[in-house]
Amino acid sequence: MNGELSITAQIALLAIQIGVILFAARCCGVAAQKMKVPSVLGELVAGIIIGPYLLGKIGIPLHGFENGLFPLVKGSVSPLLYSLATLGSIVLLFMSGLETDLRIFFRYSVAGTIVGLGGVVFAFAFGDMLGMVMLDAGFMDPRCLFLGILGTATSVGITARILSEKKRIDSPEGTTILAAAVIDDVLGIICLAIVMGIVGAAGSGGSVDWGRIGIIALKSVGIWLGVTALGLVFAHKIAKFLKVFPPSGTYAILAFGLSLLLAGLFEQAGLAMIVGAYVMGLSLSKTDISFAVQHQLEGISNFLVPIFFVVMGMLVDVSVFKDADVLKWGLIYSAICVATKILGCAVPAYFMNFNVLGAVRIGMGMIPRGEVALIIAGIGTTTMMVVNGAKVPVIDSKLFGIAIMMTLITTLAAPPMLAAVLSVKKKGVKKDVEEEEAVNTFYELPSESIRDFVLNLMLDKFRREGFRHNEIGRGDGMTHFRREDIAFSLIRSGNTFKFESSPSEALLIRTVMYETFVEIHYAMTTLKEFAAPGGLENAVASPAGDTAASGKKKDSLRIDRVLSPDAVVFNLKAENTADAIKELVGRLMQNGALIDAELCEKDVLERENIMSTSMPGGVALPHARTDGTQKLVAAIGISRKGCPACENDEDPTHIFILSLCPKDATQPYLQFVAQVAGVLTNPEKVAEVLAAPDANAVRDIFLVR
Repeated sequence: MNGELSITAQIALLAIQIGVILFAARCCGVAAQKMKVPSVLGELVAGIIIGPYLLGKIGIPLHGFENGLFPLVKGSVSPLLYSLATLGSIVLLFMSGLETDLRIFFRYSVAGTIVGLGGVVFAFAFGDMLGMVMLDAGFMDPRCLFLGILGTATSVGITARILSEKKRIDSPEGTTILAAAVIDDVLGIICLAIVMGIVGAAGSGGSVDWGRIGIIALKSVGIWLGVTALGLVFAHKIAKFLKVFPPSGTYAILAFGLSLLLAGLFEQAGLAMIVGAYVMGLSLSKTDISFAVQHQLEGISNFLVPIFFVVMGMLVDVSVFKDADVLKWGLIYSAICVATKILGCAVPAYFMNFNVLGAVRIGMGMIPRGEVALIIAGIGTTTMMVVNGAKVPVIDSKLFGIAIMMTLITTLAAPPMLAAVLSVKKKGVKKDVEEEEAVNTFYELPSESIRDFVLNLMLDKFRREGFRHNEIGRGDGMTHFRREDIAFSLIRSGNTFKFESSPSEALLIRTVMYETFVEIHYAMTTLKEFAAPGGLENAVASPAGDTAASGKKKDSLRIDRVLSPDAVVFNLKAENTADAIKELVGRLMQNGALIDAELCEKDVLERENIMSTSMPGGVALPHARTDGTQKLVAAIGISRKGCPACENDEDPTHIFILSLCPKDATQPYLQFVAQVAGVLTNPEKVAEVLAAPDANAVRDIFLVR
């Protein structure tokens, strides 16, 4: 169909397709995350749903859409769309290379290599032999070879996420799994390059002898290792050259340009493009620009990678699942892929100082196939082989369906299985290994606000020292620092900082933290001399014409949206501020507005201890951000006789207005406090509150119309 459209019409169609893909990928990705499965599975499902085998083939009565939004073009999606998907696979492997921790890789390279090699050999051999039985073909048949390669990959991202959630990334099992997963992907990519060479050599329909296979293997391994070695040797020179083009956004794009160049050159040399992209990412991973490149390319990655996964889903012909053979062989292939990884990785691990539990953990961690298997499957759908004189794809619709089923099952099965064995509170090694070079430096900070203040100032000081830092995930509390060959990590847990480094780096860390505390001390001393806060009454005191009091400010909040009638307490029993807070928190908890009353009470009292929220005229406004609530809530307590024992008050306190807001919420919490305080600076309003007959009358006093 696209051949009948002008180039402008084709681009317009592509723009519409991309827009639909992005929304579908996001919606299904979020849904998958809520079901506690990787978002990649949601993106795959999105592609299946909107693809040319389901909704995408439904015709639309508009010019250019007569055959559907995603019509089949020569048995696949449009070349333009597939080209974008290919770019997505390149950026995905480039980013994976950048995220590889070479220090961990080399530290556990021996155990990781043996474990990874065992998994590759078992998975490849049994996958290939299954193809022989299923297809009635020989061991060297390209289809069998691709089934073997598909089983070798391990999704580093999925495994790392599980290890991070269980706080086991730094454990012997965790580091070995990550190192072995990298080895798996590297060996899988090399095997892919070899198979691609074999398919190319057999393109004329002739047989490929073992000598030719050996030459292809040596060529593939030689090119990969040679270019990788050159990349690692000259990595810092490459980074120095790229930094000639500031700012970081510019040299990050140039770094991606280098990955595209190397990807193209590898393709020309007979290796897959993703091999070149991974090599460039791996080379730059040891440089101080790797974090900046990852950060700056995040937008490109978020754009292209979902397109890749959705397009992979589009290639799934759902009708093949009606075929009993596809379902049967898909389940058998999935079971073989799970079993071969567990056995192939666990058995070698057992002889590398791991006990049975540790070996099983490693085997479980190597199960998920994820994105790399999809990339290889996608390459197989566009790689042609000669059958009876005709060229056909190595991976046809049935084999692709089997590959997708295997990817889904292994990716879904791995998280709960690995999480279960990691939850066992036992060591996974036979004998503890002492890490002589590892040094932990701890700092316990007194409060959350001080922790955040120290963190921001410390990060700035490291930045000025030439270090770049990278947050590992969101909310995981882990930050990596790097400058040239110096690298260390910061792990935040509550108000505690834990730095993991070598002894020489620990001295640098202590020096930076000392200077940070000195600067904070100086800033606090200067601020104290400049202006001592006088309390909430000075902060919100306003003249008679204040807009909050007069009710004319357009963007004021509606208190009835925050305060329910059930949250107004008349005749408070409390004799002091702490008891009043406890009484109001109890009322909110009784109304179902809180999830943790004790935490709310603790956070409000901590805020009150920093400085009283009492105001002139017998008013107090206790407030706090807390994890004890999920939304902005408030309660009003009225004591007509007054609380005589309230802190910092010359007169008894008659009115308490408690407000609570989630810590991480972007809600107008302080605006609410300021608005309420502005109303109560007017003595007439205070008198109206005390004389109000019911809760609705109290709320009406604060309403801004």
